[in-house]
Amino acid sequence: MGGVYLPPIAQALLLALPIFILLDWGMRRVGVLRFVWHEALFEGALYACVCAVVILLMGTP
Repeated sequence: MGGVYLPPIAQALLLALPIFILLDWGMRRVGVLRFVWHEALFEGALYACVCAVVILLMGTP
């Protein structure tokens, strides 16, 4: 990116951020987060899951 080296994990984290934001927005619109006990903990876990999926997809040829 512009001559700056980004390790693959950083690329995955940056790629997962807009996906997470869209998922979070969608869940807020639908009202899913009403049923969640700890919203911040749930969002952190959701971001970790999105990152894991992105990393798995980046590894497949």
